[in-house]
Amino acid sequence: MLFHSVWKEHKNFFKYISFAVFGTTTKAANSLADMPYLDNWHYALIANMIDPRTAVALARIPHADKRLFLDPPYRYHNYNKDQLINAMREFLISVYEKSQHPCMGYFLSKAFVYEHDSGHIVDNDSSSLELSKFIQTEKEVLPMCLESLLHHCSVEKYSKDIADLNGLPLLMEVYKRYPDDINVIVKLCQILSYMSYNKSLLVPFCKSGWIGVLSSWTKHDDVRVSIPAARALANLDDDNDAQYPNNLYILHPITRTKRIQDVDVIFVHGLLGGVFFTWRQRRKNQSALGLLGKRRGKESLLPDTEMTPSTEKRKTAKEYLDQLKEKLLIQDYEVVWTDIPVNANEKCAGPFTCPGDDFAVKKNFEEDQVYTYCWPKDWLGQDCKNIRVIGINYDTNLSMWTPLCPLEKEKLTLDERSELIAKNLINCDVGNRPIVWITHSMGGLIVKNILQKGFNSADPKLRSLCMNTRGIVFYSTPHIGSKMANLSNAVSLVLWPSVEVQELKENSPRLKEMHEEFLKIVKEVPMRVVSFVELKSTVVTAMKFNFRFVDLKSGNPGVGEYYEIPQDHLGICKPENRYSFLYQKVLHLIKQVKQNAKNPELKQLES
Repeated sequence: MLFHSVWKEHKNFFKYISFAVFGTTTKAANSLADMPYLDNWHYALIANMIDPRTAVALARIPHADKRLFLDPPYRYHNYNKDQLINAMREFLISVYEKSQHPCMGYFLSKAFVYEHDSGHIVDNDSSSLELSKFIQTEKEVLPMCLESLLHHCSVEKYSKDIADLNGLPLLMEVYKRYPDDINVIVKLCQILSYMSYNKSLLVPFCKSGWIGVLSSWTKHDDVRVSIPAARALANLDDDNDAQYPNNLYILHPITRTKRIQDVDVIFVHGLLGGVFFTWRQRRKNQSALGLLGKRRGKESLLPDTEMTPSTEKRKTAKEYLDQLKEKLLIQDYEVVWTDIPVNANEKCAGPFTCPGDDFAVKKNFEEDQVYTYCWPKDWLGQDCKNIRVIGINYDTNLSMWTPLCPLEKEKLTLDERSELIAKNLINCDVGNRPIVWITHSMGGLIVKNILQKGFNSADPKLRSLCMNTRGIVFYSTPHIGSKMANLSNAVSLVLWPSVEVQELKENSPRLKEMHEEFLKIVKEVPMRVVSFVELKSTVVTAMKFNFRFVDLKSGNPGVGEYYEIPQDHLGICKPENRYSFLYQKVLHLIKQVKQNAKNPELKQLES
């Protein structure tokens, strides 16, 4: 009778334990995420019994209770600051001894030198000793160590070293000591993101308590944390076939889904760009939307569009419309998008406006008042369902004087970079569905080179990157080069232009040849081409001059829709808000490609 009473009271709890231990990953994760409220000890017991595969699946479900994840171990919790720094030093020494990575050895020789112990360290000198004494009196020593580990992990063959040497609990203790230091969190998250490419590290991640932390970081306000955290969990998820290496980020969907996405949207930034800042929203001091229709009132129908990273809300457009509904008939008006082009070719198709009544009933007015640091992540997934958005990240430099890791060769050429990106895209399952490329500046040249290689390749996977391309957007791409790269001999001696800059020279034979090949591909492969070109000069503060990076001749590919936008080179890929033509045109293109993919008989794409 007693057993029957206990079973009746806790039968649901026993059911959830069975899901944690024996259930399939998908079923267990969904059931555990949706289970009713239990006592804390129930959650603690289930967390200790959950299979690591189920834990990762659970971490990718937004509403999963954080108590379902293992708490981190307490290996270093009694350490004082000096003990923790010494533990980090010993750990870095073990990493160096295992890998013999020159950069790690150099860092140790400068940051950790003691008069009584220099046996492990290379290049010891008195200046290093004095520097180490200064550094160790400051709290920056641990962030500096993380920076060194971050660089170490960026070399793929070293990405397992931290876990192999049991360093994950040490990193967890650093996080506990600096839970509100964004610089520490960003570095830790990036390190874990680099390590996640090895699925074999799932168990160490789970045992050290990082799965729950990564789950909470996917909701972080800073995209430098939320985006790498989402990639880490996606890589560790056994049910996710796509693997995202160091230069690829999954921007949407960041949660678990079993639906096959209709379209892949790939973002490729330009010279000195990056996923975390190229695709930010542009800041503005005042509203620039206008109205066209039967009458024009003096009142603005839109709120102030100056965006800040604050959560403070301003009066919404809907509230303005409600106040003015007795004064005008909104259906008689067209709301003009911001960032309207001042010139376009005969193939331009818009849309340039939105009917007033449609605008009045648009959703997400509140969300539109919050500044976004990555509009592909925050806007596209909401406005166009069932698409996958991937951001490509790569390092570039203006000068060859920039220091390189001894393990790396000189900066990659356009061909080498294109081959690497194409290989990584294939590994994360790009090419099996329609593709839309969104590019800025040099990113457009990389994509054109990928398409050229795919078009001429006998490899079916590489060829599919080209043959399944259905759209490409160029934000100020210098198709035949940029005057910025035409440096005088005197300037070249000082700057020593990097490979990237040298390849962007105006009227470069290589770029002309690549563009001619691209025009041939467009005739063979049905795809829409949209080009935005800057009209304003960019202020280069370091050199104290204004410069037009891409002129109209170089920015016009001679095919598809072409728009001249009154923005500079940096602002042209940053929409002012969700109602910007620079965004709405991209959204419109993706929706058309998606519709054609679902209804092939309706496909009528421009060549």
